[in-house]
Amino acid sequence: MPVEMIGWIAPRVSSELIPPTGPPFDPGVVAETARIHERAGFDRVLIGYFSEAPDGFLVGAHTASITERLGFLLAHRPGFVAPPVAARKLATLDQLSAGRLAVHIIVGGSDADQAKDGDWTGHDARYRRAAEYLSLLRRTWTEPAPFDHVGEFYRTRGTYSEIRCRQQPYIPIYGGGGSDAAIRAL
Repeated sequence: MPVEMIGWIAPRVSSELIPPTGPPFDPGVVAETARIHERAGFDRVLIGYFSEAPDGFLVGAHTASITERLGFLLAHRPGFVAPPVAARKLATLDQLSAGRLAVHIIVGGSDADQAKDGDWTGHDARYRRAAEYLSLLRRTWTEPAPFDHVGEFYRTRGTYSEIRCRQQPYIPIYGGGGSDAAIRAL
């Protein structure tokens, strides 16, 4: 199994050893961090998701536009964007990045962080929602004709996406979690 070197793009100067400094979002820091990772030969960089952080889709589009080889692992929380909308956004970003996108599904380990964004769904239900979400993402990326879906968390009618992922059949999907609910969902 090959090893991937994955770095991290922060929205401002910070690290495990350096507390965050400067404005909450500094496009220059984001750009320079991406370029440093690319020059150093990293395979991907994680674009994290936090309830207080800048939008990862836009950070990903910005960094894709200033790099040539570096891949992106976009952290994405199911539940805040409808799955067909997220599928189109992710496919668009995969096209813009010339096939360098992967998505990291984060279900939310912190109830407090989830609540900041208005999500009061419990731990196990979040993983059931994530499983349904992933199923809808994959179907939206691959179904050749409009489809309907009725599930525990989502209901769609006539779902279809003209834009497809550049990577076929769809972008790589990462996930994590050690609970039984996580293992079943991911």
